[in-house]
Amino acid sequence: MTTKHTEIARLLKEGRSQNEVALALCCSKRDVSKVAKMIRELQMDGDTIATLGEDTIRHMVSPPKERVSIYIQPDFENLAKELSKRGVTRKLLWYEYTNTTVPDGRALYQYSQFCHELNRWLAKNKATARLTHIPGRACYIDWAGDTLALKDRVTGRDIKVYLFVACLPYSGYFYVEGFLDLTQRSWIAGHTHAFEFFGGIPQILTPDQCSTATNRTPIYVTQINATYQEFAEYCQTAVIPARRNRPKDKAMVESAVGLTERWIIAPLRNQTFFSLDELQEVISQKNEELNEQPFQVKEGSRASEFFDKEKVELKDLPPQRYEMSEWKKAKIAPDYHVQVDYMRYSADYRLIGTQVEVRITDTRIDIYTKGRTLAASHSRLFGRKGQFSTLPEHMPPNHAYGESPYSPERFRRWAQAIGPATSEVIEGALASRSIIEQTFVSCANILGLGKKHSRELLEAACMRMVELGGPVSYTRMKNTMLGMKDANAGVALELDVKDSAPDIGRTRSAEYYRREKGDSDAD
Repeated sequence: MTTKHTEIARLLKEGRSQNEVALALCCSKRDVSKVAKMIRELQMDGDTIATLGEDTIRHMVSPPKERVSIYIQPDFENLAKELSKRGVTRKLLWYEYTNTTVPDGRALYQYSQFCHELNRWLAKNKATARLTHIPGRACYIDWAGDTLALKDRVTGRDIKVYLFVACLPYSGYFYVEGFLDLTQRSWIAGHTHAFEFFGGIPQILTPDQCSTATNRTPIYVTQINATYQEFAEYCQTAVIPARRNRPKDKAMVESAVGLTERWIIAPLRNQTFFSLDELQEVISQKNEELNEQPFQVKEGSRASEFFDKEKVELKDLPPQRYEMSEWKKAKIAPDYHVQVDYMRYSADYRLIGTQVEVRITDTRIDIYTKGRTLAASHSRLFGRKGQFSTLPEHMPPNHAYGESPYSPERFRRWAQAIGPATSEVIEGALASRSIIEQTFVSCANILGLGKKHSRELLEAACMRMVELGGPVSYTRMKNTMLGMKDANAGVALELDVKDSAPDIGRTRSAEYYRREKGDSDAD
């Protein structure tokens, strides 16, 4: 029975003897004596005692003794930091701890007690807060760590299949899809298919800081890559990546990844699949079973929570699927074109020499200046390499060539200074395109070969091309010059060969072997 110190003090102040108080409260005379001594020493009255609580009087009567351990206490905070490093174990930390100099009267923990104290400190100082999720607010995305495989029918080799996982944290409802790579296109396709599976789009996307989501930046800087940011803007959602090395920021998708690895990847490990569609059909079936599986500690399932409470909170899907795009940097050439996959697309001639960003989709080529201002838009060209897409409004007014170092007159003067054959070749090159500006780069490259090799060799190569006929191009001209240069080097080498072993009687000529049988040297 717990002693009521407040009742002891009250009865003593009423004038009861210590024996009467001990009998009335069924407590020891020693406890009553301690309370009486405290009242006497502190000269406390009844009103003061009434304001004190049980715990206060208990501590005043029997102050807790400070426990002094004979064991040297490790620096647990530092041990926790060291334990997070690769290759560091509790055993290693204990060995380092035992190397401490021990003063007289002190001791060191043995390994089992050392681990017990360390684990107790970690449990106390690594408490986690339970996150409260809002329906339809966020979607956590990640790749599963383990992989599946397809079997190549021809070679019999295994082809890796990576699993994309997207999870809605409020309900735990998740989506799994297999891909043959971890590229940006697969990343965006996984998001698109997941949103269609959910039937809507959440307000926030929380991926890991993988290369398909963020650019390489310093550790405390996060920068969403251009393609992913454009996709988010198209879907009218926001991207907030999880912090680096903080898996608890997206704990629900880590849980979904665990389910995927245990209940999808592991059961399928010994099955053979020859196509991704065949594998995805089985993955989708198991994904549905996991979403329908009842919770263990509460009623319902992931699917019921999603359809009852979360789906209505998702935003509507866009009317059309997002068209995957790729971004690259380029520079406007002197012919006011940029090159994309061996095709050339025009921009305003006043942007010559400007660095631009080019957005490439399956059907369009868009050119943006600094600040993502649209400068030009073209339908994408396919087929033969070297095609041009030139808009008339991008050309200089009245073809004012004199103001530019790249002009037909300049190329003609340059060619005439080399020779008549070169001049004829350049005239043919200038006439090879309906829009003459499209030939400027090719003409400059051809004439530049005279600087790299020699004007004489360029003139000779042009004569050869005039004789043979056919289209004029920089590659053909370069190969012709290299062939002629190698041929001339071979002739020079043949002329320089001299007989270094003159006839000194050690060899016999062909005439010797034509002699009839029986002839002698004397004849």
